[in-house]
Amino acid sequence: MKLKMKRLDISVFCVLLIVILGASPALAQMGPGGGTNGGMGPGMGQDMMNGYGFDQYDNRFAGFGSMIFEEVCNNFGIPVEDAISDLGLPEDMDTQLTILEVEEEYGVTGQEIASYMVMNMQRTQTSLNARQQVLMRQQAVQAVRGMGMGSGMGMGYGLHFMQQGRFAYGNFTTFSFDSDTGKVSNFAVGGDLIFDSVTVSDFVFEDEQVAGATAFYEGADSQIILHDNPMGIMQVRAFADKTVVFDLAKDVEASLDTELSDDSDDVIIVKISKNNVVGYLTVFKNYLASGTDDEPLEGLDVEISDDEVMVTLVENSVVMFRATPMEPAFMQTEYRYGSRAAYMHRVLSREIANGRVGAELALRAGGDNASVVSYTPMGVQVRDRDRDRIVLGVDSELPEGRVITVNVDNETINLSNPDRLRLHFDGEEIEKAESIDELFAGGDRPLCYLVQENGTATMAVYIPEFSEHEIVIDLEPEAGEEAEEEAGEEEPVEGEAAEEEGEAESTPAFEFGLGVAVLASAYRMRRRSL
Repeated sequence: MKLKMKRLDISVFCVLLIVILGASPALAQMGPGGGTNGGMGPGMGQDMMNGYGFDQYDNRFAGFGSMIFEEVCNNFGIPVEDAISDLGLPEDMDTQLTILEVEEEYGVTGQEIASYMVMNMQRTQTSLNARQQVLMRQQAVQAVRGMGMGSGMGMGYGLHFMQQGRFAYGNFTTFSFDSDTGKVSNFAVGGDLIFDSVTVSDFVFEDEQVAGATAFYEGADSQIILHDNPMGIMQVRAFADKTVVFDLAKDVEASLDTELSDDSDDVIIVKISKNNVVGYLTVFKNYLASGTDDEPLEGLDVEISDDEVMVTLVENSVVMFRATPMEPAFMQTEYRYGSRAAYMHRVLSREIANGRVGAELALRAGGDNASVVSYTPMGVQVRDRDRDRIVLGVDSELPEGRVITVNVDNETINLSNPDRLRLHFDGEEIEKAESIDELFAGGDRPLCYLVQENGTATMAVYIPEFSEHEIVIDLEPEAGEEAEEEAGEEEPVEGEAAEEEGEAESTPAFEFGLGVAVLASAYRMRRRSL
């Protein structure tokens, strides 16, 4: 009898141990409130209290919560009144309060204040290298956007700007705008600072609209438009003579691309590069302006020095910055673009300037917003969107054909096998070109060209003539998928699906408790029977 009891004790102990080990990973994911906590949500505050995650890069954040607000602003070279205004704090706030006291008194969290200091700092530690600065800025953007969305890490929530005072946090593009001076400051793409400032001469502010993936600032005779998309597009449109000064950030280099600029009388293209970022400042005719004709513009000019690019614009001209698309994760590395991607986007910058690219569209998973940038009078709409399928509507009254581009990531369309990606134009599959140049050679048939790079794909589509058209982007079914789709799956009886789903979503803690209770009950019954 004693031997049986010992064997039973050992058996029950082993089963209980298996149950505990099986449940522990799920329990470990649970936050203090009982829910899962995969991001920087409740439960991590104690670990982040002193430096909010930034002290690992910059020792000025050590003990940040206990620092005095005014001292913090001085440490990072930010005027106190600017920080108070941008953070939505009262003008008469006592600047001798600590960061945690500000949080308790006014509800502006220490994480928000720390992130604001990262994005707007005017004094940078010499010990910080370029990669660390990118990591800090990306982390700050994630934190602020995450708080704005209510939970989780905000970078995954699609393309849109979130405002905090003068500052706008996009998934890809971040900047601040001063309406008094018409100055764009701290312009970054993917967390990498490109321009310290962009100043438009004689900018008289009239209105602003920041909605979705577009930030639009209206002046008396000029406009500033910024887009939250992988290209980090920024445009300054002039309706009178203007001077636009781009103050280059540290390590940014600018050089005139004479090959691209010599192709046209009224196009100037400047290559902008920093670490692994490559983009172009392009000066060209504003094809959206009323009264624009085929005559070349006169008076456009660019002057390049060590730390700035000065652009002279005339009526109905525009200067645009456009980067080759790169996902933020790759900004932290020594990644280099492939030759096909680099060439494609170099050509696109040239052809945008020549008015032969009608519009660009970018989509990212996790949000409903699409970024649409029009360069000519053309409408592009997302009619329908699902995993691995996008339906676009395109319309225009242009007499000649144009190219449009679409940029997607692997979460929007499965890019693991690019050969499966297919495009249809008004119901007919589009022929694939061998080179991006073929799309700008004209012709009477639609063509497409695709380049996949760093988990994204850029598709260019040539539309030979206009009215209204539909473009469908989807995946060709793999072998056997069509038969499975036709055969279908047996539909569950109404109520069964909900019941099964409810069973599948049982809480880990409940499963653990139930397992322990059942085993303990069985153990007691076994003891009685013995």
